[in-house]
Amino acid sequence: MGAFQQFLTEKQISQDTLLRLSRQLEAHGDADRVLVRKRAGKRRDKETQGKSYQELELGKPKSGRGVSSQQLQAALGDQPLPPRVRGKLVRAVNAVLTKNGGGAVDAVALFGAVPVRRGGTAKKAAS
Repeated sequence: MGAFQQFLTEKQISQDTLLRLSRQLEAHGDADRVLVRKRAGKRRDKETQGKSYQELELGKPKSGRGVSSQQLQAALGDQPLPPRVRGKLVRAVNAVLTKNGGGAVDAVALFGAVPVRRGGTAKKAAS
């Protein structure tokens, strides 16, 4: 049994609960839709193209996608996961723990010594 699966069984957290909470936490809300629209407008506007999002006080919207069941099964099997997926799982677990009155945990406590999966380098366009 992996570290993540052992943690879930100790805290009695079901897989369905994690999937549902992750979907709810990462869903686009009205504020996120406004941010996406403003960021797209910033890229189109000639006056603001040189400025960063921080200068214009445009935060980053939520991804809009929760953790999939395949990603959860990979986490339970102690397979390396990308940092974004690990972050989504940590947010979902912390939401369950705070709801039940427990303290928040970090990725190291959840995943143990499982390495982070890194993607390949971006391929250069063929000249």
